[in-house]
Amino acid sequence: MTSTALITGTSRGIGREVARALASEGWHVLSGVRDANSAPPGTQAEVVDTGKPESIEALAKRLRARNQRLDALVNNAGVYRGPAREIWDVNVLGPLLLTRALEPFLARNARVVMVTSSLGQLSAQPEGLVKRLSNPQLSLAEIERLAKEAPDGYRASKAALTAMARLFAEELRPRGILVNAISPGWVRTDMGGRSAPRSVEQGAASVLWGVQLPPGGPTGGVFEDGKAIA
Repeated sequence: MTSTALITGTSRGIGREVARALASEGWHVLSGVRDANSAPPGTQAEVVDTGKPESIEALAKRLRARNQRLDALVNNAGVYRGPAREIWDVNVLGPLLLTRALEPFLARNARVVMVTSSLGQLSAQPEGLVKRLSNPQLSLAEIERLAKEAPDGYRASKAALTAMARLFAEELRPRGILVNAISPGWVRTDMGGRSAPRSVEQGAASVLWGVQLPPGGPTGGVFEDGKAIA
């Protein structure tokens, strides 16, 4: 049976390369894009704006109607600049709502990747956010409240996304689903800029590692190039 992956933010950069690589390996790739014409060749466009809950629900409804099975979900779409609320809507609330909505379609032993950033290291965040994300009682509901408050900007949003990966990992562990936060590193994309030291291919390879983990692999961790990072 052909494996199927849904990847958001595939119109360019890392998401596009991850989609291309998986498609070249025989995966059926569903490309989550805002404009269907921007989906990479060899993939199936799925129109979704991860910053809009109604768009996420519309996608879930379409997948439900065709009884879609997903072997991998890559929450890659993200924004770096802009109003804090917009950043958190796309970087945190979007992945939370999308993962929750698509959870019924995830096959046993599926893989879920939250594309994070080393800038989101918890130790580098404001004290108040560190306290909230370090709380042993942290829940997805609390992450959702944080997203609506939108404290700070990009760095803080990625710290919350990393914490979210840990929570989903625990929730989905009984089904053998591995959930990890993966940093592609500082990559030469529109977001990373031309002076970044890593190529798009290198960044995508880090993400692909999380998609292609073997059964019994790590879950709930934060990794870059297959190595755990703080």
